[in-house]
Amino acid sequence: MCDEIINNQTNANSCFDINATLVIKQDAIVNNVKYIKESTGAKVIAVVKENGYGLGVANLYNIIKDQDIFMYAVTAPCEAVALRKEGCETDILMLTPIFDFGELLSMVNNDVVIAFGDSRQIPELMYIYELTGKKPRVHIQIDSGLGRYGFNLDDIPNLKRYKEYLSIEGCFTHLAGSVNNYRRSVEKQVCVFNVALERIRASGVDTGITHVANSMAAMEFGSLGFDAVRVGSAILGKTPCKEGLEEAVWLESKVFSIYNRLEGEHIGYSGEAYLKRDSSLAVVRIGTGCGVGLIQKGPMDYTFGNFVKNMFKRITDVPELSVWINGKESPVIGRIGVSHMTVDVTENGVREGDTVKVQVNPLYVHPYVERMVI
Repeated sequence: MCDEIINNQTNANSCFDINATLVIKQDAIVNNVKYIKESTGAKVIAVVKENGYGLGVANLYNIIKDQDIFMYAVTAPCEAVALRKEGCETDILMLTPIFDFGELLSMVNNDVVIAFGDSRQIPELMYIYELTGKKPRVHIQIDSGLGRYGFNLDDIPNLKRYKEYLSIEGCFTHLAGSVNNYRRSVEKQVCVFNVALERIRASGVDTGITHVANSMAAMEFGSLGFDAVRVGSAILGKTPCKEGLEEAVWLESKVFSIYNRLEGEHIGYSGEAYLKRDSSLAVVRIGTGCGVGLIQKGPMDYTFGNFVKNMFKRITDVPELSVWINGKESPVIGRIGVSHMTVDVTENGVREGDTVKVQVNPLYVHPYVERMVI
């Protein structure tokens, strides 16, 4: 396989042994968008950041472009430009507050709505208006607790002074969430955001369309009383609250080989897997190199409860990852390698060449892996 790639490429440093395909089920994505609309009763701002969450921004856009999407949201200027080149005429929101004059000018020229959350943007935006005669379109960004982007409550400028130079069309915040009490955290941030809205409106400025809920909040609480929801992972069926959503993206490979091992043997790197029975094992030629097993962990938890939980997992042999072969679940055993993993198929009638389905976060899937829309 590598020889074929080298023959088709001039750069031998781009040689990869491709044994996986990222499968994108377009009907599931469309149904998820419809469900989000129905369940939240709000306009949908489709977040297609990070190259369409790893699907490819053009792939994701072309699947949902006919679903009455109110607005698209991105975090990099190149993503906004890519959408315009793909023929997108719908409004696009740049979620990241950018400061570079060239990037700001490009966004204005491409009719992209800019996140306005820092006073350092003001002189650049005013100069663009003077230079082009176009009012930069902006959504006011409020920091309600995430501590990353946006105006703090006490730092919101007198926006009325800039109405001549800016087209203020919306206002939003980004939820930080919480490890312990998610509902309480959301309520606290919504309260901060509502105070910001009151202050802006009291100054004589219309806040336009308002949006707060991200994917998790939208699935838990709906629109939170605002005009739109801003969803990305929910469109792919990748939120913790999956009720009503369909898994729309997964990785597929093939069973490379099957071999038998005896009870008591240690398997894999450092002999981490210990066989408690005679076992039939399958080798699948994919691993961390194409995104399998790269699951983003939560914050380190050193509490006694978490210690007990991890000990219980070890005692009961709860697998870190399972795959599906012929519709049956099989556990991965041992440590996942860069390009291989081992699966216990003792209970399943599996043959070499059978299709293996792996749930992955598409953001972690390497760009060399083929994207296939079905």
